[in-house]
Amino acid sequence: MGNAIRLTMRLLAALVLALGAGGVAHAAVPVSSCVFPLDQSQPGAAKLIAQATPVACAADPHTLGSGNYGVRLNFAPQLVDPADPLVLRHTSVWQKAERIVFRYGDGSTAELRWDSSSAARYMTIGAQLEFPVPVRAAPLTGAYLEITGSANWRGVLIGAGLGKRSEADREQTWLTALYAAFGGLALALIVYNMALWSALRQRFQLYYCAMVAGLAAYTFTSSGAVLLAFPWLDNNDRLRINYLLLVLTGIAAFRFIVDYFGQEMLSRRLRNLIAILGYAALAVAVAFAALAPWQGHVLDTAYFALGGLWLSMLVPILVQAWRARAKHFWLFVLSWSAPVSASLVRAAYGLGLIEYSFWLDNGNMIALSIESLFSTLLIVARLRDISAERDLARAGERTAMRLANSDPLTGLLNRRSFLDLAIGREHPQRLLLVDIDHFKAINDRVGHHNGDEVLCEVARALQAVRPAESLAVRLGGEEFALLIPCARAHECRPEQLLDAVRSHPMPLGTKVTVSLGFAEGAVATHEDWKRLYRLADAALYRAKADGRDRACRATGFASAPPARIA
Repeated sequence: MGNAIRLTMRLLAALVLALGAGGVAHAAVPVSSCVFPLDQSQPGAAKLIAQATPVACAADPHTLGSGNYGVRLNFAPQLVDPADPLVLRHTSVWQKAERIVFRYGDGSTAELRWDSSSAARYMTIGAQLEFPVPVRAAPLTGAYLEITGSANWRGVLIGAGLGKRSEADREQTWLTALYAAFGGLALALIVYNMALWSALRQRFQLYYCAMVAGLAAYTFTSSGAVLLAFPWLDNNDRLRINYLLLVLTGIAAFRFIVDYFGQEMLSRRLRNLIAILGYAALAVAVAFAALAPWQGHVLDTAYFALGGLWLSMLVPILVQAWRARAKHFWLFVLSWSAPVSASLVRAAYGLGLIEYSFWLDNGNMIALSIESLFSTLLIVARLRDISAERDLARAGERTAMRLANSDPLTGLLNRRSFLDLAIGREHPQRLLLVDIDHFKAINDRVGHHNGDEVLCEVARALQAVRPAESLAVRLGGEEFALLIPCARAHECRPEQLLDAVRSHPMPLGTKVTVSLGFAEGAVATHEDWKRLYRLADAALYRAKADGRDRACRATGFASAPPARIA
């Protein structure tokens, strides 16, 4: 387990370094922005942007609410290289449409328009919208955006940047590779855990698969990849889907956590509270998806507030698990610390407590990868415990079954289990009844404890010589029986049984012999058994009457060298 953790940490460190090596293209040219409200009812609003007429920038655009806005991007003049042109990028947010006007040093302009239904043309991996800057001989001196229908829940324009195409392409290569790696990891985890579930049938495995599937689906939509696969999808609808998928993933995650630790480990009150918060968050997400942008700010705030409160339930979960001395507690903490931290940061951003960062969107992938890999180790550890518990239970079951079916003193079959196994054998069988000679005298001479040892040693002697597929039973007292298929009777002749007992070491050097009667026939029914037993018992009676320490067949007599008990 330790080696696996170290290997996982090295892999994730390599991923982080690789992503860092890719750089962030939109940070190549320092850009500042000036946001001001636009009133489209006044003529010349678009001209105001195109001509770069001086305007008063809003001190805090977030407080202005939804509406139409103009944005002036300020940066040092940039000469556009035809071999490696510039691109303008900003983060995708809720808005209806956008018009971009690029202004050059010679006074010329170029513009580009798009709306939420055509966002797929400019969407890149990482949920960044990327717009090519037209090449002109004169340097680029400014860019002006006219944004229509901005929700402005956390800002009108977020993460705006200007950089070279080569830098943007390099970033996209790294992001695409890492998102693809995460997708492959998610698929592998689902297949692996479903295969384990088919064998072990633990419910938390299904919740884990649902959680990973939800994470993969959320990553697919939140990264913008869904628009590359389905270009007809409206970008605002993509944002609606994000809200729903994140809540469904959270529900599966909490179900996994509760089921992993066990229902009995967490209090009913805590489990009910977790469920209530989860369904409340789902209700808000559904309302947002159905109603936004109507009351979007209220629903968005409620969504992140509930999410933060929901996440805080991990504190009492950890406290109760700690008090209950849950197995693999620290591995669980290690597994979930990264995604929980990322989710809390995301909730803080959603509530306007921290500023936007490129890593808010794309850092989730690394956090989820950490969780997925460590949770796999967590599940393996839990399944190993379950397997050990199951093996112990099966061993106990086998022991109980053996005790129920065997004679407690000698370990041979008892009469009931012997009959269950014997009756139904249609092929001819040989039944040998074995009775210890003068056992009462042996008991009186060596004591009952050693007498019991004599019974055990006789049982061992019979076990040592009986062939495979035969049954050995203690019928009661000092009487034993062997049931041997006639086809294998030559492997264990009566004379061999007599010799085996004579030569077997006995307690206190006691001389022990047996008398034996045998008969042959089918044991297909209970009546067959009764008939065969009567014949063998009559033969045993004759062997005792003829002097003991010998064998007698039901249809004749087979003698063995007699021996007297000293």
